[in-house]
Amino acid sequence: MKKPFLCLMILLSVGCMIPFPRFPSLRHHTDPFYDYSDDYAPGARFPLIDPVQAIRDSPSSPWELEVANYNFVGMPNSREFYVYGNVSPLEKISVKNGAILAYSPYVDQQADTYVQNNYYHWFVIVLEKNITKGFHSEDEFDQYIQTLGIQNAEWQTPDAAFDKYFQTGCLDWIPDCK
Repeated sequence: MKKPFLCLMILLSVGCMIPFPRFPSLRHHTDPFYDYSDDYAPGARFPLIDPVQAIRDSPSSPWELEVANYNFVGMPNSREFYVYGNVSPLEKISVKNGAILAYSPYVDQQADTYVQNNYYHWFVIVLEKNITKGFHSEDEFDQYIQTLGIQNAEWQTPDAAFDKYFQTGCLDWIPDCK
């Protein structure tokens, strides 16, 4: 009788040390684009402005942002151009006044020297106006967002945004979360 009781106590003690799994908020939004979904990969997306979202391949992968319209940069004295199709690794994100603001420190080491020396790090996407712009410097970026009525980008990391979204189902920019 003592042996089964002892085994049960050990099993219960070990079981109490195993953390409970985190479950996402199951809040449903007016637009299903903003609902949590594991369709892409578990823990791998959060919505920005429909249809743009931040994604990653797995919880250990870097976040990236697919730009709404490709950004082309022409090479001087050439017919060639460089295409920005996504912002990766996404280091900072903000959504204000209908604009998606993003920053990445990445430089494509395989790109032409001209592109490497003039690489875009700061991005603005305004879906309603069909605008996707990249900027070399934070000063250029700040000047441009002021023309959109944005005084400061309220930056957050993609991990912080995802954690808030995962726990609450809301982010400040989701329409029915205000």
